[in-house]
Amino acid sequence: MALLSPVVLSLLALAPASASSPSEPARREIVRAIEDLEKAWFSVYETHDLAILERLMADDFVATLADGEVRDKRKHIAAYPADFEALASVTNSDLRVLVYGPDVAVATGLYTAAPRGKGPAGRYRYTDTWLRRNGSWQCIATHENRLE
Repeated sequence: MALLSPVVLSLLALAPASASSPSEPARREIVRAIEDLEKAWFSVYETHDLAILERLMADDFVATLADGEVRDKRKHIAAYPADFEALASVTNSDLRVLVYGPDVAVATGLYTAAPRGKGPAGRYRYTDTWLRRNGSWQCIATHENRLE
């Protein structure tokens, strides 16, 4: 059974009761929006357009990496050029979006990072927490686990 992150639990506790259950059409719209944002995020590995990450990540964004490192938005974005050099490709799969209210959603998925040199590809499960602020969705937290 998957556990909700402390960030998601905090957001759910703050959400008004009436906001916790969007209508089915609204829920489908949120799912499509988050799926599109996740696709945009992974497109950065091909386009190298860091401005996409600037838009997608909230200023108070936090990343928890598989090795336990914790990064803020600036440090996380600054690490991408090294990934561009080291990785031949990054593919995303098994994307699922859960909607917890009109302004809170969580995306989970699996990504595979293939190195440019020798060595096996790395496989990672991730969880992204999305929050809609002032009408725009932004990722406020990401967490990844390396799969063996």
